[in-house]
Amino acid sequence: MAQAPQKDNNAELEAVKADLAQLRGDMGDLLKAFKEQNEARVRDRAGQARDEVKAAFDEGMETLNRGYQQARQHGEKRVEEAEQLVGNHPLTSVVAAFGVGFVIAKLLDGGRR
Repeated sequence: MAQAPQKDNNAELEAVKADLAQLRGDMGDLLKAFKEQNEARVRDRAGQARDEVKAAFDEGMETLNRGYQQARQHGEKRVEEAEQLVGNHPLTSVVAAFGVGFVIAKLLDGGRR
């Protein structure tokens, strides 16, 4: 009769071992699914961040391009005004250019004489 309780104990021990092995497998599957889910979330968030950065970059480039166009138009307008001024007053422009050149030459000479 002593062997019957020991057989029951061995059977219970084997059942517990089998349950633990099943639990270990289930935990491994659960951890794998959790990891895959987190990786998918990270990929989604990285994609969203990439899209946001690209949109911000595109917006910045648009703003920069508009500023460049405005500066260019302003510069072209000023060049046209200067051309008109020189065309309307050629003698005055030549005298002014000579005067500016003379002053610059004296400044660069630096008192060498």
